[in-house]
Amino acid sequence: MANEGIRLKQFYNNSICAPTRASLITGQYQHKAGVGYFSNDLGLPAYQGYINAESLTIAEVLRSNGYITATSGKWHVSGKGKSLPWDRGFDLVFPREEKNADSGAPTFHKTTDSAGYPLESSFSTELINRAAEGFLDQIKGQDKPFFLYLAHTAPHWPLVALPQDIAKYKGRYDKGWESIRRERFERQKQLGIVENGTALSVADEDIYDWERLSFDQRQLWAKKMEVFAAMVDRLDQTVGKLLQKLKDNGQLDNTLIVFLSDNGAPAEDLVRWFHGARLNNGPVGTVGSFESQSKNWSYASNTPFKAFKDYTYEGGINAPFIAWFPGKIAQGIKRVLGIS
Repeated sequence: MANEGIRLKQFYNNSICAPTRASLITGQYQHKAGVGYFSNDLGLPAYQGYINAESLTIAEVLRSNGYITATSGKWHVSGKGKSLPWDRGFDLVFPREEKNADSGAPTFHKTTDSAGYPLESSFSTELINRAAEGFLDQIKGQDKPFFLYLAHTAPHWPLVALPQDIAKYKGRYDKGWESIRRERFERQKQLGIVENGTALSVADEDIYDWERLSFDQRQLWAKKMEVFAAMVDRLDQTVGKLLQKLKDNGQLDNTLIVFLSDNGAPAEDLVRWFHGARLNNGPVGTVGSFESQSKNWSYASNTPFKAFKDYTYEGGINAPFIAWFPGKIAQGIKRVLGIS
């Protein structure tokens, strides 16, 4: 889709997930929509944690104009159990349970193989995508346009992936984040995503020096990024499945597809935060894992920018954006402002 569609170099988000989603769904500034921070109530209307009644959602507008509306995956703009997706214009919703609809990252069955890794049949990325494919089948044949809001949780922490996907990246990150960052920067210039005169941001002082880590430390850090890459890989595979479903249903040629991220890569360290060391009861990548790629690898993921999710530097607010509609939208890379 990136090669055939348009890529925006300056598409901006609100630096964290829920406020970005509130703006995306309503077309409003996040504070005006009532989700200035996460889906928790901080005591002010701008921070009530759910989309307010004054803000129409895109689903409400489209449904009133004859569209079938569907959503599958993360919602995260319905604090206090208010403004749930089925209350805000969506005909077809997954997950339908209020707890999962309100959560930051929906969780499902934790069925595993003998080593503790998830099974493809119950892996969240597959389940979210499978529900979306089912909605497309329900919509097929109806003489109505449709809108699908597909909100995958991957590659949000905790780092959990299918073993066959992890295996693809064995050894890929053994050279460390600084080398990967330089490689990505050169690739970005070749692709025209950044200008040739762009300078890399200066690393934060607390980014670990890869060369000073022990062998065991390097192995653990490399494995974290192998799992992260595997989560992205599976996401990419499911997008391919969705495109194939659209093609099989005769829906692809008349469908605009937009792909974006809700914030930059995070600096969240789960071992230090959220009692991560206590919650970890399995190797990274397994269902028992409670790990993140942390600041060190996000330093490479946010190349060439400074800072991370939750910051208003480019590393937090400059999001990948692709729009794909062959024959309707010309291929290319453009510089443009974003939703907020």
